[in-house]
Amino acid sequence: MERGLTMLFHSIIIGFVLYIFMIYILGQEQMVTENRSILISAFLLIYMIMFGHGLPGKINKNLF
Repeated sequence: MERGLTMLFHSIIIGFVLYIFMIYILGQEQMVTENRSILISAFLLIYMIMFGHGLPGKINKNLF
């Protein structure tokens, strides 16, 4: 399992890509796009810290 800091960087990159996609491809408003991309990347960060990059199975042993 990777470090939490690595997961944070991955979620930031995913959030940035989502932001660009929603602004330029979907044509959404900036404030809506900011909130949605932050919300999605926050959920992804929680998921990646708990389960890693794979499907949910075992919870990260370093949490407890």
